[in-house]
Amino acid sequence: MTLLSLNGTVAGEWTALAADETTTAGASVAVPLARFTEESEAFFADAGSVGVILGTDTDYNDLAPLVNKLAFVVIDFPAFTDGRGFSIAVRLRKDLGFNGEIRATGHVIPDQATFLMRAGFDTADVAEERVAAFETALERFQLFYQTDYRGTKSVAHTRHTARASEGTIQGARKAS
Repeated sequence: MTLLSLNGTVAGEWTALAADETTTAGASVAVPLARFTEESEAFFADAGSVGVILGTDTDYNDLAPLVNKLAFVVIDFPAFTDGRGFSIAVRLRKDLGFNGEIRATGHVIPDQATFLMRAGFDTADVAEERVAAFETALERFQLFYQTDYRGTKSVAHTRHTARASEGTIQGARKAS
């Protein structure tokens, strides 16, 4: 697997801890949400940074009291047809104000690259043979008909604004 940046973010390096593993001082580690909620404060003090690994069936609201402790979030897609991970990323960014790295792992495909980025993902673990296809997909479209998680103006908003200002200009001309 290759770690691919979707938006120019420099991806952090981390290790996924097994259920019985402990962290070493200063290490960047990822643990499943259940373990994250059960660990003591000493665990967080020892680790350099701690992230959580989520399934797409996770309720993002479960992260609300924990979001300030998280350095990053890894969302594991069990199938490319499971879009719930996109919703989790958007909700983390918009509702919970999460600013750390959000990484997609599991079954993601090049056709989803732009959607991952627009939903708030920073990085994706992709198969080596698909890296070029992901990079091509990220450059394919520059304008969009929907806003992204940041509220970036869409083509429709731009058109509507232009038409509204044209109407104002034409209305002013008629009034003179």
